[in-house]
Amino acid sequence: MSLPHIENLDAAASRMTLALDIGLYPTDVLYGAAYIFIDRAYVLLDKDEGEGRSGRYLVHLRGKTALSEDQLRALSGEFANELLSQALRRKVVKANQKIIEEIATQAISGAAGGSLPNDFLAADDDGLDFLDDPLGIAVPWEEKFKKKKDEPAGDKA
Repeated sequence: MSLPHIENLDAAASRMTLALDIGLYPTDVLYGAAYIFIDRAYVLLDKDEGEGRSGRYLVHLRGKTALSEDQLRALSGEFANELLSQALRRKVVKANQKIIEEIATQAISGAAGGSLPNDFLAADDDGLDFLDDPLGIAVPWEEKFKKKKDEPAGDKA
């Protein structure tokens, strides 16, 4: 069984039970898929380890609103798609774990006042000070628009 199999479907109660092999998806993939569905359905995860079986997960879904049989079957397909999405996300994170850790370390050290990389420090300095204002942008409004002594108060030039 490669896809979640609909074990039980009760359209009158808007609920169904899906079964999938334990070895097919890791537990965190199953949890991730279940988490995505908690806004639309009540989700209960269970494990069925009967005699003679290798074991399987049971996913009980009950709609938060009334769902027809077709809507429940569509929900089953969406759950299967989400399982695949979560499995791919897990694979990408594992493949890029080192990069993710390095970026997080740099971000945390930067926020904690860590040192800057050498190539950033070696950037060309144009010799300007932060207090220099060659374009006159930092002139206060009052100084820029102050009235002259001989100009009448009502005149606008």
